[in-house]
Amino acid sequence: MQPSKPGEHYGASHLVERQMLFHDALEKVVHPAARSAPSPRHTFLTISRQIGSFGNDVVQELGGHLCWHVYDREIMDDIAQNAHVRQRLVEQLDEKAQNLVHETVRRFLRMAEGGSFGSEEYHEGLLRTLAGLAAKGESILVGRGANFALHGQAGGLHLRIVASDEVRVERLRLRWNLPLSDCLHKMHEIDAEQSKFVRHHFKHEIEDSRFYDLILNTDRLSPQQAVSAILSAI
Repeated sequence: MQPSKPGEHYGASHLVERQMLFHDALEKVVHPAARSAPSPRHTFLTISRQIGSFGNDVVQELGGHLCWHVYDREIMDDIAQNAHVRQRLVEQLDEKAQNLVHETVRRFLRMAEGGSFGSEEYHEGLLRTLAGLAAKGESILVGRGANFALHGQAGGLHLRIVASDEVRVERLRLRWNLPLSDCLHKMHEIDAEQSKFVRHHFKHEIEDSRFYDLILNTDRLSPQQAVSAILSAI
């Protein structure tokens, strides 16, 4: 399932329903022999990507190869801000997975004692959403600090897609059809917004390599080559 297009909005209930329907349809068409094949040791991925790093292309290719659900920023925000849909997501999980969700939230709330992690209602909703989607399995979680929230959780593979400023700004110039100086300014603004979000909600720096299992520089890698490396790790 590919992420929603920029500017395209769905209600949270519709987004979850869409993913459920996709999963049900996939179960009907996958050959029984394929279902009996050994499962990968990683059951969910988190992907952090710099703009202009081919990150979106990598996400789309991975989703297609794995037939896993892709949850982008808009989908995760919608679920995080809708208590009914969030509760429904958790209720779908077995008792062990539900306990894992609750423990993830408790762990971060304990870390927040004596200091705020941002908007508390949104922050807790986001944590429950990320933990619930990861526990559901066969999930690709894009952005929103998922690698920090789920660091150390069994089954996770945490990825970051990067490229040099020089390469990124040239790709963005071709995409946006703007002067190079405007592209550089806009790129740095987006980088700053991503860093601010992670710092605000997780008290870490987005570039902290300790929270990634694999960092891919796409200066000389195509999206297909990056995906091959990720599939090998999985």
